[in-house]
Amino acid sequence: MELLEKAGLVHRIYHTHANGIPLGAEADFEKYKVIFIDVGLSHSVFGTSPKGWILNPLEEFVNRGSIAEAFVGQEFLAYSDPNVKAQLFYWHREARASNAEVDYVIAANNKIFPVEVKSGAAGRLRSMAYFQEEHSKSCHGIRFYSGMAAKDEKFVSFPLYAIKMALESIS
Repeated sequence: MELLEKAGLVHRIYHTHANGIPLGAEADFEKYKVIFIDVGLSHSVFGTSPKGWILNPLEEFVNRGSIAEAFVGQEFLAYSDPNVKAQLFYWHREARASNAEVDYVIAANNKIFPVEVKSGAAGRLRSMAYFQEEHSKSCHGIRFYSGMAAKDEKFVSFPLYAIKMALESIS
């Protein structure tokens, strides 16, 4: 894993408790997820065709959620400060028998934002609700999905293609 990371092929996303800034202060470096640095590499490893993802994304893949999540992570990395090594974090609820997980947790302007990624136009945001319940100081959540931009009292939704716009709105 270390060789793949040093070669720039994968990026680790570390678990954080996300109780304050900096997020890395409460990171657990033993718990991490991995994304490829490019969606094309993901397709190659999964043995799938990018053509299907582009032409029929909602019907083509069982793992489309993982690819959408990797895409968002790659965009976060692409828009990060080039002078600082980018770190990505995620959160999962540590209660017994819980599988709540927020795909990304980002910090901007001394605020913490939970980020959920959905590959379709629908999807429940239970994990984000758990996060916001346990982290009362966090700001509104951000959802990236295959729908139109929208705003709710607890989260703001952006289409998958509008990641830069979302990041600019919280900076």
